[in-house]
Amino acid sequence: MVNSQSMGLGGGFMMTLYLRESQTAITLNARESAPLRSEPDMFNEDSDKSKNGVLAVGVPGELKGYWDAHQRYGRLTWEEVIMPTISICEEGYIMSKHQSDSLDIRAEYIHKDPILREVFVNPKTGKFFRPGERIRPKKFCETLKIIAKNGGNCLYNGSLAKVFVSDIQEMGGIITEEDMASYRVKWDEPITVNLQDKMTLFSTPPPGSGILLGFVLNILDGYNFTSESIRDTNSTILTYHRIIEAFKFAYARRTELGDGDFVNITYLLHTLESKDYGNKIRESIDDNRTYTDPGYYGAVNYSVDDHGTAHVSIIAPNGDAASITSTVNIYFGAGVTSHRTGIILNSGMNDFSIPKAKSYFGIPFSSANSITPGKHAVSSMCPSVIVNGNGDVRLVIGGSGGTKITTAVAFVIMRILWFGEGIKQAVDASRIHHQIFPMEVAYDYGVLDQIVKGLEKLGHKTDRIRDRGSIICALFKLGNMITANADFRKGGDVFGID
Repeated sequence: MVNSQSMGLGGGFMMTLYLRESQTAITLNARESAPLRSEPDMFNEDSDKSKNGVLAVGVPGELKGYWDAHQRYGRLTWEEVIMPTISICEEGYIMSKHQSDSLDIRAEYIHKDPILREVFVNPKTGKFFRPGERIRPKKFCETLKIIAKNGGNCLYNGSLAKVFVSDIQEMGGIITEEDMASYRVKWDEPITVNLQDKMTLFSTPPPGSGILLGFVLNILDGYNFTSESIRDTNSTILTYHRIIEAFKFAYARRTELGDGDFVNITYLLHTLESKDYGNKIRESIDDNRTYTDPGYYGAVNYSVDDHGTAHVSIIAPNGDAASITSTVNIYFGAGVTSHRTGIILNSGMNDFSIPKAKSYFGIPFSSANSITPGKHAVSSMCPSVIVNGNGDVRLVIGGSGGTKITTAVAFVIMRILWFGEGIKQAVDASRIHHQIFPMEVAYDYGVLDQIVKGLEKLGHKTDRIRDRGSIICALFKLGNMITANADFRKGGDVFGID
């Protein structure tokens, strides 16, 4: 609710959960799915409809995921879980600068929707409320009370489902009561990657991007990076070049990813998890140059950003950990709401590949990620947990920022585990990114000009990131000490309970 520009009951999430007692991890995919009436070519004539308006809405999974997780692992009653949010809703929350900026970006759609107008436009001025002012989403408060009383399934097969679907269909949407009733979350085994110093990474399988994160770390693990790898300008240029090349190899294979329930990706996963394949790719990285042909890196599609995302990292007193990334896709989702529930609706259909069009984040068409009823789109989410050889949690990490999520998570992991930086320094540090489409290095303000010029001499085309880029939320545990950092780029926070 407080981050409704980025997440909410009208969206979906992915989670990696680590259980210390059994030293096992499990993942939950509660992302949006394509409606049963959706078609592969439904946006061919107007790809903008995959981003804005009611046809962009996928079947939401957020609440179903929370409910399923609570039924499996919850210790408090469901009502106890929901009541604090209801209290905040009724009292009103203080608008953040990030939410204010997001309103300005999506102003056209906020003003068109009656509920978004009611919540975010000051009736006295006709302008958006500003940072520091109190927001009270009244209709949503009433919806939360119904959910607290009737349980998380009520949006899927209860009284709320009829109202919710009716609102969508009155706007011309295609989601039906059958879509809501048949929606299922998916519990799955995690992507598991063994790293140096007996560390193990657990992350989300496709349609999440944990496999790409693992592949990047697999490639780079053999370089045995240390703090010496970034000790001066020349060593940093070489290290960044190697990291960028690993990013390029990973994003080239992203075009082959899809929902494993609909496309066969078994061989791809086996390949990308293989230490031998990671070694082979590392050996093909040329320290003296880069390449501009996507085919060199293994890209199989050549024809082609999700900012509405938020992340939470948690370590429990018993050693369990959860890494959760939620989204409505673009800021404020599709820019429309369910008028009678106050739920902001996602724009999840834009995460699918559309022939002859690029996604909001510049990703090209991929047949493995085409629209199919019931299918989940490929996502850059990679909520992750890293444990040591004793099974103790060392790092809980994830992020937001669309296609920049995976590279940002990888970059911060390297800075903490390999370069030996503290969590504050590692998360705050300026980042680099490459997603192969477009063929350029994106870099944060703060990357030294000498480093940028050094990368350009190796053949890299560069472009400075002009917005927030990627946002990381991470917890690092060493012995009994837990340190945390919520990225300054978005204005998050950390909190501990003694």
